[in-house]
Amino acid sequence: MRKLKILFVDDDINLGGFVSTVLETDYNYHVHFQNTLIGIDTIIQTLEPDIIILDVEIGEENGIDKAKEIVAKHPQIPIIFVSSHTEDDFITRGINTGGNAYLPKPLSIPVLVSYIQHFTTNTQQQQQQQQQQQVIEISNYQLNLLTNELSYQRLLIKKLSPFEKNTLELLMQHPNEEITKEQLAEKLWRHSLEKQNIASLNNILSKLRDLFKDNSSLRIDTIRGLGYILRQEV
Repeated sequence: MRKLKILFVDDDINLGGFVSTVLETDYNYHVHFQNTLIGIDTIIQTLEPDIIILDVEIGEENGIDKAKEIVAKHPQIPIIFVSSHTEDDFITRGINTGGNAYLPKPLSIPVLVSYIQHFTTNTQQQQQQQQQQQVIEISNYQLNLLTNELSYQRLLIKKLSPFEKNTLELLMQHPNEEITKEQLAEKLWRHSLEKQNIASLNNILSKLRDLFKDNSSLRIDTIRGLGYILRQEV
């Protein structure tokens, strides 16, 4: 299992170093710590953190104002505010901005970790569900809808063209069911089948058939005058 990635931004270098070391050593997290907001947008894009721990005041900069931008661009990333300011106004602003929690300093590591685990467990489950939904599997063939890669028993066969992927996606979603040429045309070109598209459709089906020619568990048959069917042998 990959390490949980945490972005920790706090102007207290000593605190940042201590918390980062504990989280990495005792909890096996990957922590990126920095004491300014400089370059944070790039860091978020490259690191893709599972959670952000953000100080309310970072030097002369306002972490709550920055959080507004982060939430707008990355609403899926939970944010935990930390601060020595425990006034109701600060806490209310932080939560209303989109923060998931507001923890007072000095930080309690066990409490911080409990919040990290709580908010990232839901996020990781959602990501796993999304990843599962992005892969269609039939007869040990896997079609990854995000990467357009077709694999057999997890071994890559080919990275499909967008047209090949869309055609195979429709067929794999309906094994042993007739798919009409009109359905495929709507999937590929967003309109009814036109004469100039027939040759292209035939070429796509021919290339897909070649991918299954060495395995009898799947084959694409033509239903004369109607369409195609992906036959799955049990």
